[in-house]
Amino acid sequence: MKKNITSYLLIFFVCIAFLLLPYMFTSNGGVLKLPNLVNNPHDRIYFFIYSMLLIFFLFNYYYLIPKIYFSKKQLLYFGIISLFLLFFLWISTHLDHPDRNFLDFNKYPKFHLKRLPPPPNMKKHFDGGPPTQYSHTILVYLIGVVSSLLFAINNRLRNVEKEKMQSELSFLKAQINPHFLFNTLNSIYALAIKKDDKTADAVVQLSELMRYIITNANDDVIALDKELNYIDNFIQLQKTRLGNTVEIKYELDGNVYGKCITPLILISFIENAFKHGVNPNQDSEINIKINIEDEFLTLFVSNNKVDSVQSQSGIGLQNTIERLSHLYPKKHELSIDDSQNKYTVTLKINVGC
Repeated sequence: MKKNITSYLLIFFVCIAFLLLPYMFTSNGGVLKLPNLVNNPHDRIYFFIYSMLLIFFLFNYYYLIPKIYFSKKQLLYFGIISLFLLFFLWISTHLDHPDRNFLDFNKYPKFHLKRLPPPPNMKKHFDGGPPTQYSHTILVYLIGVVSSLLFAINNRLRNVEKEKMQSELSFLKAQINPHFLFNTLNSIYALAIKKDDKTADAVVQLSELMRYIITNANDDVIALDKELNYIDNFIQLQKTRLGNTVEIKYELDGNVYGKCITPLILISFIENAFKHGVNPNQDSEINIKINIEDEFLTLFVSNNKVDSVQSQSGIGLQNTIERLSHLYPKKHELSIDDSQNKYTVTLKINVGC
C-alpha cells in the first residue's frame, strides 16, 4: 500500500512539474513565471493545451507504448506520435487568436465573471506569440514522448528481470522435491534392509514430510512454526534411521509464532550435515541450533568431517544458496566454515512477515 501511495504522489508531482515546464524560463531573464490564468487569455489557452499534452502523454505511456510500440509496430507508433505533434501545433496556431480563443472571457460580456482589475501597465490587446510558442510546444512534446518511452522501457526491463527471477526460483524449487525424496527413501530402505521395527514409524514420518512438501512447498512464504515442525520431523526420521551410530543434538530457542519464511530454505543445510557427517565407523556428531530473536532467525549446523561416499556438496545445498541470493538480498548472512575436522554453517535470516 505504501508503495502505491508513493507511486501516485510521484506521478502527481511529475504532472505538476510538466505543467510548469513551459514557464520555467521567461524572456526577461527570470527563472519561473507562473501563468496568469486570471487576466491573460493567452496563458489560459496554453495552459489548456499543455493540460491536453499531459493527458496525451499519460495515454501514450499506458496505452500506445505497451499496445503498439512493444508489439513491434514501431513505425506505426512513431507515425501516430508525429500526427499528434502536428495536431498540437495546429491547435496552438488555431486557438492563439483573439477571435478563436474560447477561453478569452472578455468576449462573453453577458456571462461576465468577477475578475480582479488588470494591472495598469498590462497591454489591452491579445498578447500572442506563435513562433516562440511553437518552440515551447515542440520542446515540451518531445520531452514528454521521450520521457514516457524511457520510463516504459525501464519498467518493462524490470518486469522482465522479475519474471526471469521467478522462473529461476521455480526451477530451483522444482529440484528440491525429487532430491529430498530420493535421500529420504534411501534412509527408509536402509531400515527395511535391517528389518528394523521403526520402519513403520519412518514411513509415517515420511508421509508427514511429503504432505508438507505437496501442500506448502510451492507457497512464497509460510508460517515459521510449520517450517520448523517439518525440520523436527526430518531430524526425528534421521534419528530413527541412524540409531546410536551418530550423536545428534538439536536445540530450538525463541518465539516461533508471528514469523514467516520461504519453505525449504533451511533444510538443505541440515540435510547436508547428515549426508556428509555420518559414518558408523567414525566419530560422527551433528549439532543443530535454531535461535529466534525479534525478526531474525539464526541457524547453526555443524558436523564432524568423516569419510563419506558423497564427498561433494549436493544440488540441494547449491540450490539453497542460489535461492537465498534471489529471495533474501541484503536480508541474510551466510557463513560457511570448512575446517580440517569440522564443517560449520551459520545462517542469519530475516523472518519478519
